[in-house]
Amino acid sequence: MPPASVQPAVCEIPGAPVVHGPLPQAVVTALWRGQVVEAITLVRVEQNIGLQAARDLVSAYVQMRPALRSRIAKTQADAREGLLRWLIFLIAGGVGLTYLLI
Repeated sequence: MPPASVQPAVCEIPGAPVVHGPLPQAVVTALWRGQVVEAITLVRVEQNIGLQAARDLVSAYVQMRPALRSRIAKTQADAREGLLRWLIFLIAGGVGLTYLLI
């Protein structure tokens, strides 16, 4: 039996491009920092491909790595929480300033 037939089949995402090799280190680093847009931009520049193709490559890479997917979700949740805190602070500051001026 040849060694290739012993290995389990690789599950692929329907419609997603196949990632033939690892993404460049700068892209992987950007993804681990939660910077998905930066990663897509780097893929576009380094591989000279369109936006949709770069998004598909990054998405396929992230989908194949559950730890990275959860890290990105956590980073995005933290960013939303920080934005909400600033929004509450600005609203409270605006209300306080309005109260002092009236």
